[in-house]
Amino acid sequence: MRRFVSLVLTVFVLLLPVGTWGEEPVSADAPAWCLMLPGREEPLLDKKGTEPMAVAGLRKLPAVLTLCRAFDSGLIQESTGMQVSPRAASIPGPTAFLESGERIEAGELLKAAVMISAGDAIVTLGENAFGSESVFLNNIMVTLKELGVDRPLSDCLGTGTTFSAQDLCVLGAAAAKSEHFCRWSGQYREHIIHAGARETELVNANRMIRSYSGCFGLMTGSQKEEGYSGVFAVKRQDVVYVAAVVGAKSSEARFAAAGSLFDYAFATFQPVRLTGAGEVVAPDWPVLYGDVPAVDLVAHEDASLLLSKQAGKVDRRMDVPDPLTAPLSAAEPVGSAVFSLGGEEVCSVALYPAADVISHSLLDLLRRIGADYLRLGG
Repeated sequence: MRRFVSLVLTVFVLLLPVGTWGEEPVSADAPAWCLMLPGREEPLLDKKGTEPMAVAGLRKLPAVLTLCRAFDSGLIQESTGMQVSPRAASIPGPTAFLESGERIEAGELLKAAVMISAGDAIVTLGENAFGSESVFLNNIMVTLKELGVDRPLSDCLGTGTTFSAQDLCVLGAAAAKSEHFCRWSGQYREHIIHAGARETELVNANRMIRSYSGCFGLMTGSQKEEGYSGVFAVKRQDVVYVAAVVGAKSSEARFAAAGSLFDYAFATFQPVRLTGAGEVVAPDWPVLYGDVPAVDLVAHEDASLLLSKQAGKVDRRMDVPDPLTAPLSAAEPVGSAVFSLGGEEVCSVALYPAADVISHSLLDLLRRIGADYLRLGG
């Protein structure tokens, strides 16, 4: 049976008032910014979104993301002991106060890498997990290539590298899917334990995780010459938005800009649920020549639309033979539910029989009789 193309979890349809894009409907005081919906290539809104700029400590985001993915996949175990090299211990900037020759668990290092972008923790993790900083750097470049971010790196900490606001949103969207990244990016205060019970307190510079509802990360960075930048993620009503702000004049301006972007998103768009995995979309669909006269048709996936609050009603039609003809397999789609907006099709969801249906047609009965006759030796 022909395989139907099914909806990829969530489809995004955005219908905005004419002129919205050019009028900057948000008040975001920063040289560049971007608002993005993960899974959608184009930003919802941006200002100089593709222009590469200095982003202060956010240069470390590709390294931290690569490490978190390694933890997610099991390549790095939290209980693994790691030794701090002289190179790692000498990294300037935000620090976990690691000492050369010290041994410390990988899980402790990850807290510092995600929460405060500690360079000594990042390099220690990279050197130990990948064997050397150069191999770690190669893996970071693989991460960037996979995400379509084309920026060369001179070292694993991204020294001297510039990123655009859109680059940061793409990296942020990937980080928002990482279990280990999200585990620590949403923590405001923690501590790491060194050998000999020495402790280092970690305080997350991202105040939005405490002040903006639904914010669960992701990373901030600031330098006097490069301003205040940040990548933020917020989840409400099962919808995640990611925003990047680059080069704001102050920490307050950075958070205010990100808040304005998220306020715009939640005020402008609304999620519309279409189907749920295992949900009956079409009950009692008629079946010919089956052991049952009808079968429920179900979706195998969650599906929703993200619409402008000014959008109209979503219509649905069934693209399924009426009636169906047995035999039917619960593992094979028999048609789809097609959704449209303003007369234009926006997505379709494959539909499956809720259970197998055996054929009771005369031909099938004769075939089964013949098979039984041969099996019994004629």
